[in-house]
Amino acid sequence: MSRHDFQVSLADLPRTQGACTRFRIDAGFDEAIETGLVCLPARRLVAVDGTLESVGDGVLASAVARATLDAQCSRCLAPFTLDAEVDIQELFVYPEHQGEYEADEVTPIHNDTVDLADAVRDALILDQPLIAVCDPDCPGLCPVCGVDLNADPDHTHGDAVDSRWLTLSQWGKMS
Repeated sequence: MSRHDFQVSLADLPRTQGACTRFRIDAGFDEAIETGLVCLPARRLVAVDGTLESVGDGVLASAVARATLDAQCSRCLAPFTLDAEVDIQELFVYPEHQGEYEADEVTPIHNDTVDLADAVRDALILDQPLIAVCDPDCPGLCPVCGVDLNADPDHTHGDAVDSRWLTLSQWGKMS
């Protein structure tokens, strides 16, 4: 995973509590992020817009990340795209205060920069649907022969014959 693309410098942010600055990142990950039938391909851009706010012991990053994900419908197996928009809020702590937060999971500030890569990746993974469908009304595939019912909604196999009568249904066809 590329980490430098998601870094934001704190050089212009005063350490005064309440001081804010806005940022925008357009970056991608070196490796694909996949969960089930949903994937953010490697190097596809993720747009991250947000603010950095000084909060005493560190910096609070609040942002929205937007990306287009590739997905495969769990009903009909057709590929489709899915727009993701996730909220991110992450506390970054200055190195001199990191000892005070050992019990909490906070991210340290390194070289006067914050790295949002892990927060963006985690938020995108948690936002992906467990069951991806191309359309809420997608009928899926025929359970008998596998035909895509989106392409052929009138698809039928005729009346099913009860297996107890199968031999009798072959009566006139025997010779």
